Amino acid sequence: MKTKENIRILLTDDDEDERDFFGQAIKDLDLKHPVEFCKNGVELLDRLYDKSIAIPDIIFLDLNMPLLSGSETLQKIREDDRFKNIPVIAIYSTSATMTGVNDTFGLGANVYIVKPISFMDLKKIILKVIETDWKEKSADTKIESFVITI
Repeated sequence: MKTKENIRILLTDDDEDERDFFGQAIKDLDLKHPVEFCKNGVELLDRLYDKSIAIPDIIFLDLNMPLLSGSETLQKIREDDRFKNIPVIAIYSTSATMTGVNDTFGLGANVYIVKPISFMDLKKIILKVIETDWKEKSADTKIESFVITI
């Protein structure tokens, strides 16, 4: 993982408003981290496989997307050894269902979050994710601590 000053963040979400909301939260937090956006899982995978582009340090991945769902995208990410250590934050748009939690946990997501409704909660979640020591947390991931709530 990079130092906290230069963590490359990538959000994949098909909703342009959500991408804008996320980008504005990063700006409001005055974080200097490079942030990139993908519109769907296909675009994300194309970006990851492009060797001319740096691999992100953290991926926020919406689960409800067209073309390739977040779960299908996560599965493809975890099948490739080059990407197995990238923290993937699974985002579900409405609520944490046990099926969704269990599925994303089994596919290798690092944490599961419910898409926050308020801008303040989004900023809190982003900070919590960025401040997490993913090497330590990944070695000790248990389903009981898999869902992040604010």
